Amino acid sequence: MFKVIVIGIVVTIVGLFVLSAVHKAGTPADSSTINGYSTQETSDGDENTVKIGITGEIAHPGSYYLSTDKTLGDLISLAGGVTSEADSKCYNTSLVISVRTSFYIAPVLSSTNGSCVSSDQVKVNINTASSADLISVGFTSSQSPSIITYREENGKYEALEDVMNVKGIARGTFEKVKNKICLI
Repeated sequence: MFKVIVIGIVVTIVGLFVLSAVHKAGTPADSSTINGYSTQETSDGDENTVKIGITGEIAHPGSYYLSTDKTLGDLISLAGGVTSEADSKCYNTSLVISVRTSFYIAPVLSSTNGSCVSSDQVKVNINTASSADLISVGFTSSQSPSIITYREENGKYEALEDVMNVKGIARGTFEKVKNKICLI
């Protein structure tokens, strides 16, 4: 009987260590590299390495350290890939990280005949939308012409977050519309 109790205690302790190790391996902040990329701050002060946050429909949301010449696709791979709910019309995997500090991977609201809809709400393409379309998803009547002017002067929006480069559009507005806009 004593042997059974000792064996039970040993198995329990080993099990706890194994579960702890599995949990640490799956948490980006707890390991220094994932898929060959650093998730910790570099000690050599490399100016070409930046901390990039990724949230939304991603397997392991969080912050990762990547070289500025890496792509959003590299970041998505590092973060374990997108979930089955990710809307591929809302991100561009070939986009170079450059000076960006965060990315949001929007969900598909629901699919009907190839378009993304949420009951009566349709996602609006910020690269082609009219002023009225932009207002319909939550931008104001003063913001919508600014969005159009910005894209005419600077080219297509490459990431959803780029809409915050428009004067008068801050994080609050982005949070309100981020699931209602797309890039293509």
